[in-house]
Amino acid sequence: MRNTREELRHLVAEEAARLIYEEGMRDYRLAKQRAAEQLGVNAHNGSAQPSNEEVEAAIHQHIRLFDAESQPVLLLHHREVALEAMDFLQAYHPYLTGAALEGTSSPHSAVTLFLSADSVEEVMFFLEDQHIPFQIHERKTRLGSKKQEYFPLLRFYVDDVEVELMVFPHDDRFASAPISPVTGKAMKRADRKKVAALLAE
Repeated sequence: MRNTREELRHLVAEEAARLIYEEGMRDYRLAKQRAAEQLGVNAHNGSAQPSNEEVEAAIHQHIRLFDAESQPVLLLHHREVALEAMDFLQAYHPYLTGAALEGTSSPHSAVTLFLSADSVEEVMFFLEDQHIPFQIHERKTRLGSKKQEYFPLLRFYVDDVEVELMVFPHDDRFASAPISPVTGKAMKRADRKKVAALLAE
C-alpha cells in the first residue's frame, strides 16, 4: 500500500500524463502544475510532486490502459513520416527524438528532428526551393554543460502530422545530444538506420 504522499504523487503523475497525451500539453512542469490544481494538491508540496520520469512512465501506462489499439498505428505513422523527412533532409544529418522515438506519440505530438547546418537560412532556403510552407520559431535548450540557449525551430506538416526541425550549428557541439528538459540527461536520439530498424520491428 502506498502512503498518502506516494498516492498523491502517483495521482498527479497520472493526471499530468493524461494532460500531455490527451490534451496536447508539451511542458511537463506546467502539466504537473495543472494536474495538482485539478486534484486540489498543493503544487508547492515537493513530496506530492512527481518527477518528470514518473510522468513519462505514466504516459506509457496511460497508453497501455486507454489507447492500446489505436496508438501503435499512430506511432507507426509518425515514424514513417520521420523516416520520410529524414531521407528528404539527409544533407543536414537528421536525428529523430521526442515522442516518436520514445514510443509515446499522441494525436497532438510533433515528429521532432535535430538537424545540423551552417545556418538556419540554409535549411529555410532548401524548404522554400521545395515549395514547402513552414513557420519559424525558437526553442530554448542546452548543449553539454553550456547554459541554455535559443535555437531555431522550423515547423511544417506532412499528412496532417506536425514536423519540427531544431537546427543546431554544424560544429563539434552537435556531436553530443542536447540535454533533455525531462530527464536532465542527454536526449535520446536516433539516426536514419535506427529509425528504419524501429519500423522493421
